[in-house]
Amino acid sequence: MQRLIPSTAMCAATCLTFCAAFAAACLPIQAHAEEATAKDVRGPYLGIAFGAAFGNRETADSNSSNDEGLGRSAKFFGGYQLSENFGLQVGYARIRDLNQNTGKGATLIVQTARGHSAFAAGTARWPLGDSFALTGKLGVSFGKVSAVNPVNAATSQLLGSKTSLLVGSGVEYVVNHHLAMSLELESYGHLSPQVRGNLITLGTRFTF
Repeated sequence: MQRLIPSTAMCAATCLTFCAAFAAACLPIQAHAEEATAKDVRGPYLGIAFGAAFGNRETADSNSSNDEGLGRSAKFFGGYQLSENFGLQVGYARIRDLNQNTGKGATLIVQTARGHSAFAAGTARWPLGDSFALTGKLGVSFGKVSAVNPVNAATSQLLGSKTSLLVGSGVEYVVNHHLAMSLELESYGHLSPQVRGNLITLGTRFTF
């Protein structure tokens, strides 16, 4: 299903943010001084985000239950903001549950599998004034789909692990040095041979 592949628009937005952040970082110091001073975001940080996962099943399956809509997700992350423009981030994302049906009627059994990803990425920021910034993320996702309840032939089709490209873009609002809010759209690539991870989340970051 081509719609599950990281979109050209998302990849382009991420590349644009990284290029813009690199250009901003290379501007002469005097040019920065003439602009509105952006709030300081440098230093170590921890964060948490909640949102929705979507389009996770790779192929259509007559035995699947209706889980192709939005599903709950959560993300925990930490990192170090090296400068106003660039940083490093690692984290863990819990990417919804997927259901697989076996049998019919009285013999119907719903098996559940769960998507996860541990990830590491480089991040970029393009400040837009003193509080807002466009953000980009590019890294690697170590994905896995594991069984929540006993495995049968149905859920085993979903299970497995994959290492994939992680691409993300979003917008950030910096309240002060210690607190920032973010809205992000991310593609974690394949979590297993049959499942992809795509998230949209609203998060909070605490800088120390």
